[in-house]
Amino acid sequence: MTFRTEVTRNQAERHRRDLRSTVRSSCDAGNDRFPERPLLTRRAFLIAAGAVAGSFLLRRPEAHAQFKILVGFIVPEDTAFAAEAESLIAGFELFLMENKVSSVEILKKSAGSNGKETLTGLAELVMKHEVRFLVSPPTLSGSEKCIHGIPPGKVVLFVTNPAVRLVSGEMCIPGAFRLGANTYQSARPLAPWSLTNLGRKVFITGVDDSQGNEQADFFAYGFERAGGQFADREMVRTDGKDTEPLLNSIRKSNADFVFASFRGGTAEAFLKAVQSASPGLGKPVVGPESLTCYPEPLTSMGDAGFGVKTLGTLRDAAAFARKVEKHTGTRVTNAVRAAEGYDTASIVFKAAESGNAANGETENLIKFIEQTEIDGPRGKIRFDKNHEPILDMFVQQWESGKRGPRQRIVQELGTVPSLDFGCGRVGFPKKTDLELQDEKRREEQSDEK
Repeated sequence: MTFRTEVTRNQAERHRRDLRSTVRSSCDAGNDRFPERPLLTRRAFLIAAGAVAGSFLLRRPEAHAQFKILVGFIVPEDTAFAAEAESLIAGFELFLMENKVSSVEILKKSAGSNGKETLTGLAELVMKHEVRFLVSPPTLSGSEKCIHGIPPGKVVLFVTNPAVRLVSGEMCIPGAFRLGANTYQSARPLAPWSLTNLGRKVFITGVDDSQGNEQADFFAYGFERAGGQFADREMVRTDGKDTEPLLNSIRKSNADFVFASFRGGTAEAFLKAVQSASPGLGKPVVGPESLTCYPEPLTSMGDAGFGVKTLGTLRDAAAFARKVEKHTGTRVTNAVRAAEGYDTASIVFKAAESGNAANGETENLIKFIEQTEIDGPRGKIRFDKNHEPILDMFVQQWESGKRGPRQRIVQELGTVPSLDFGCGRVGFPKKTDLELQDEKRREEQSDEK
């Protein structure tokens, strides 16, 4: 097992100027709430990438004492996303350590401040080092750049941002896979459970960005299909200093509960404000796994996160985080990201063992990964035809425990697939076990009447 970090700086930025075009993106679930944001087209990206990559094309790949499978990570420097990437890499490293893997080598490149060096790192990893696998930054823009920039048929890409728009239109490349729950999976399965257990009217809030809006939209989509109604929706951009207007809106609503698609510092600020609100809201709060992610922001918010119901994919999150820290020496701030990294390493290792990662082509490698099933910290995971993960999920809450926060599974939701958002290989998924049970229950109640 080898770890090597290389960070380069050059004049690539001048080749990227004015190449961005602004598009209006929308969710295929039937809404247009997403704000406008920049999007690189594949043609524009490749024009820019050529200037950077050209300097590497005439160089021979670095020689290694023995053949190794090279895995490239592009690591953001921005604080929140950098911590996520560190947790992901630590999970990857743990798998290599536990399985005594010496045939896989990690190469890291910095994405620079605000992702400005993503193009440079991508070109160097792919052209100079000829990595077989590339792990994108957790940022939306970083994932977009990686999707547009990798040469067809040469690299397998693991996308780490959850936005479903990364699997639509020209983003549908054959060599891209995702191991983390996308924004549909991280919100929509909670809707029928909430209707059954919390009430028929919901107040929806969250961060007014791509991830927050997609999660809010998919929860709303599932809640309405299950028979629920909406009291109001208010998406916010906040640093946590002024939550009172949002709390007043929630107080005035006739909602039975609140769905909150917050994460990180915004999750901490919102739940602390809810806990200390006077008068109190008197409404339970639910949300995606990120709302009370362990260990951060959960441990930073004290007991404000206890009792909040969220979706979950990682059982024994606290024990897994301690295990990663003990063996790698890296402070884990996001146990779910660490589990994703562990599962990514498992896929890479299986591919290396099969021999499909040894040559320079990816056709057989992609077919092998498509058929691979792993059993890791999040249980058994396989891919659908669009290369989205098929995960087992549950409703969870955190409570006070002797050794710190204690995770409790409230209800199993079973296997959760994803919708087809534009790649056209899946279609509408089968309903989850919980949805089928709810439909049967409603039919029985209707027959009784």
